[in-house]
Parts: sequence; structure tokens; C-alpha cells
Amino acid sequence: MVFDFCILPIEKLIIKFLMFHKFKVSNDLLGIFYMLLCQFSFATNDAFVKAIYENYDEIFVLNQIIFIRGIFTLLFILLFLYIKKELNFKLIFTSNELRVRGILESLAALFFFIGIALLPFANVYILLSMAPILLTAFSAIFLREKVRWRRWSAVLLGFVGVVVVINPGKLETSYYFIFPIIAAFMLSIRDMYTKNFKKDYPSLQIAFMTCFVVTALFGFLSIYKFYDFSLNDIFILFIAAFFLALGYIFSIATIKIALVSVTSTFRYSVILWGILYGYFLFDEVPSTNTYIGALIIVISGLIIISRQKKIGVIK
Repeated sequence: MVFDFCILPIEKLIIKFLMFHKFKVSNDLLGIFYMLLCQFSFATNDAFVKAIYENYDEIFVLNQIIFIRGIFTLLFILLFLYIKKELNFKLIFTSNELRVRGILESLAALFFFIGIALLPFANVYILLSMAPILLTAFSAIFLREKVRWRRWSAVLLGFVGVVVVINPGKLETSYYFIFPIIAAFMLSIRDMYTKNFKKDYPSLQIAFMTCFVVTALFGFLSIYKFYDFSLNDIFILFIAAFFLALGYIFSIATIKIALVSVTSTFRYSVILWGILYGYFLFDEVPSTNTYIGALIIVISGLIIISRQKKIGVIK
């Protein structure tokens, strides 16, 4: 199994380390660790994408970057599917549900990567963190889920955090902030749509079809202009694809080994990686408004998670 193949060696090392230091190992602790690794992997992948973009400084180069990275990622996921014996092309490519989800993910990716290119690295993750907050609002409006005043207050608090990050009085990044916010909207719609899947698909099959549709979209867009990438660029994209695939694997491992209510809080660790990569790789220093707004958005998300635990929405 891919879980055994990719995760268990790491798990054994962690367990040995914790036992050596007389810590009690639990599934919850491992789940949290996997979530941290998941967010680190996704952020590292995005940092490589931004690094190559800055070498060319043309927005259209993103199309070719995501297309080539997508091809490598598909190969990694195919390998994992083969190892796990879940390689079912007929099921994957004939599912309308997976296709629609892939289209929603593609639109989110389009706006997300424009944000990655044009905005400070950390700001994109901070604004993207509105996705689960928006999902709460959309679930109440469109799925008729009961959302009481505490969670509605948290949703409004999240929007306050966005305003603080944007800082309308200065608008230092022009109107580029709109791109990660649109991406957050698309991700919340994707998750709302996924909630209503009639069939329970293996996580890796969902990841493969999503990656396939995203890669196809950016491959089509890359026809507009071709860039002559160096071997170094191709190698960096290969590494980026590895980290993206690794992010998928750790995401699945997190769900398998621990409750969502335990690990979901640690999704926000991606903001920390955004700040660190932004500072050390791209010479970006977040403003005071960015820190305050990020704190408000995270608090908003934590309130929603806490309420969802209490009422049994997440386990």
C-alpha cells in the first residue's frame, strides 16, 4: 500500500525518537505531525513555483510552469496508485463528479498562482485561509446547514481580518489581493460540491483527476506563449512536483490516522511557512497589518473549528 510504502518508514522513525525520549506515541500526535509535513510540502512546492516565475517575471510563464510541474506530479501519483492497486482509469475518467471537482480546482489554481506571482508570499496563504470560513457561510446558505450566531460571528470576524490584511487606506499591493480571495471562494465551492459526492472515491483517485484537469488547463493556456526553460528550471519543477505529491500523501495519511477535529487547527501552519519563505527567499517583510489580520483570520477559523467539534460537524 502507498500508505505503508511512503509513510510507515517515517512513522517508525518518529515513534523510535519519541520512545527514546519517553514520550507516549498516539495517533493524534502522528496525525498532527503529518498535517505539519503536509502544509510544509505544499508551501515548499509553491515557493519553487514563485522562484521560477521571478526568473522570467512574466505572468504568462505560470502556464508553462504549472503544466510541466503537473506532468511530473501525475507521474508520482500514478506510481502511488499503482502501488496501492487503485489505478482504475475507467472510474477516474468517466466520473462527472471528479471532472467537475477538477474544473473548480483548476479555477482556484489559476487565481491562486496569479496571487503567488504578484503578491507577497505570506499574504496569499493568509487570504486563502478564508476558504473554510467561506465554506461555513456557503453551507448555511446553499446546503441549509444550521449555523448559529457564534459561527456567523466568526465568519464576520474573518472578513474583518481580510480588510486588515488588505489595508484599504494604502493598498500597497494594488488590487492584486482579489486573486487569492477568488481562489478561496472557488475552494469553498469545491469543498461544498465534494460534500455532496454520491460515491466515495479513494483520495488518490480524486488527487489524480484534480491534478489531471489542472495540468490540462494550464497546458492549453501555455500554447499562448512558449518559454525556453533551462535544465535547472526543469529540475526545480521536478522537485516541486515531488513536494506537491508528498503533500497529497501526508494529507491522506493525516485523515487515515487521526480525527479531523484534532489536526484541522494545524492547517494554519502554512501561514508560518509562507512568512519564512517570503522572508528568506523573496526578501519580503510582512507589515504589522499583515500580522494582525492573519491573527484575526486564524482566530476566526479556530472558533469555527471549535464550534464544529462541539456540535459534531467534524469528528
